Amino acid sequence: MTLRKDLLACLSHEPRSVSRLARELRLPRADVEDALRHMIRSARAAGHRIVVVPARCRACGFTFGEDKLTKPSRCPECRESRIFEPQISVEREN
Repeated sequence: MTLRKDLLACLSHEPRSVSRLARELRLPRADVEDALRHMIRSARAAGHRIVVVPARCRACGFTFGEDKLTKPSRCPECRESRIFEPQISVEREN
Protein backbone atom coordinates (compact mmCIF):
# COMPACT_ATOMS: atom_id res chain seq x y z
CA MET A 1 0.00 0.00 0.00
CA THR A 2 1.03 3.57 -0.47
CA LEU A 3 1.86 5.90 2.39
CA ARG A 4 -1.39 7.86 2.04
CA LYS A 5 -3.48 4.68 2.05
CA ASP A 6 -1.62 3.50 5.16
CA LEU A 7 -2.30 6.86 6.84
CA LEU A 8 -5.96 6.73 5.86
CA ALA A 9 -6.29 3.23 7.32
CA CYS A 10 -4.56 4.21 10.58
CA LEU A 11 -6.51 7.44 11.05
CA SER A 12 -9.92 5.93 10.31
CA HIS A 13 -9.70 3.72 13.43
CA GLU A 14 -8.69 6.27 16.08
CA PRO A 15 -7.15 9.77 16.31
CA ARG A 16 -3.36 9.85 16.29
CA SER A 17 -0.59 12.44 16.43
CA VAL A 18 2.04 12.89 13.71
CA SER A 19 4.77 11.48 15.95
CA ARG A 20 2.69 8.40 16.80
CA LEU A 21 1.96 7.79 13.12
CA ALA A 22 5.65 8.13 12.29
CA ARG A 23 6.54 5.57 14.98
CA GLU A 24 3.86 3.11 13.85
CA LEU A 25 4.79 3.40 10.17
CA ARG A 26 8.55 3.64 10.89
CA LEU A 27 8.95 6.79 8.81
CA PRO A 28 10.43 10.23 9.45
CA ARG A 29 7.96 12.73 10.95
CA ALA A 30 8.57 15.13 8.06
CA ASP A 31 7.43 12.52 5.50
CA VAL A 32 4.29 11.77 7.50
CA GLU A 33 3.51 15.48 7.89
CA ASP A 34 3.94 16.11 4.14
CA ALA A 35 1.66 13.20 3.28
CA LEU A 36 -0.95 14.42 5.79
CA ARG A 37 -0.90 17.93 4.34
CA HIS A 38 -1.56 16.46 0.90
CA MET A 39 -4.33 14.22 2.30
CA ILE A 40 -6.03 17.22 3.89
CA ARG A 41 -6.13 18.98 0.52
CA SER A 42 -7.43 15.96 -1.41
CA ALA A 43 -9.69 14.35 1.21
CA ARG A 44 -12.94 15.93 0.09
CA ALA A 45 -12.61 14.57 -3.45
CA ALA A 46 -12.17 11.07 -1.99
CA GLY A 47 -15.25 11.43 0.24
CA HIS A 48 -13.37 11.88 3.51
CA ARG A 49 -13.11 14.62 6.08
CA ILE A 50 -9.89 15.17 8.04
CA VAL A 51 -10.51 16.24 11.64
CA VAL A 52 -7.67 17.97 13.50
CA VAL A 53 -8.02 18.45 17.25
CA PRO A 54 -5.52 21.28 17.82
CA ALA A 55 -2.58 21.20 20.22
CA ARG A 56 -3.34 22.41 23.74
CA CYS A 57 -1.18 23.64 26.62
CA ARG A 58 -1.36 21.32 29.63
CA ALA A 59 -0.68 24.19 32.05
CA CYS A 60 -3.04 26.99 31.02
CA GLY A 61 -5.30 25.31 28.44
CA PHE A 62 -4.35 27.60 25.54
CA THR A 63 -5.52 26.06 22.24
CA PHE A 64 -3.30 26.43 19.18
CA GLY A 65 -4.57 26.81 15.60
CA GLU A 66 -5.86 23.80 13.66
CA ASP A 67 -3.48 24.43 10.77
CA LYS A 68 -0.45 23.24 12.76
CA LEU A 69 -0.03 19.44 12.61
CA THR A 70 3.03 19.19 14.83
CA LYS A 71 3.44 20.04 18.50
CA PRO A 72 4.59 23.62 19.17
CA SER A 73 7.63 23.97 21.42
CA ARG A 74 6.15 26.47 23.90
CA CYS A 75 2.85 28.05 24.82
CA PRO A 76 2.68 31.74 23.82
CA GLU A 77 0.52 32.53 26.87
CA CYS A 78 2.41 30.95 29.79
CA ARG A 79 5.71 29.85 28.12
CA GLU A 80 5.22 26.30 29.40
CA SER A 81 6.58 23.47 27.24
CA ARG A 82 4.12 20.77 28.38
CA ILE A 83 1.80 20.60 25.39
CA PHE A 84 -0.64 17.96 24.14
CA GLU A 85 0.07 17.09 20.49
CA PRO A 86 -2.61 17.70 17.84
CA GLN A 87 -4.73 14.62 17.16
CA ILE A 88 -5.73 13.81 13.59
CA SER A 89 -8.52 11.50 12.45
CA VAL A 90 -10.42 10.70 9.25
CA GLU A 91 -14.20 10.52 8.97
CA ARG A 92 -16.26 9.36 6.04
CA GLU A 93 -18.43 12.15 4.60
CA ASN A 94 -22.09 11.29 4.09
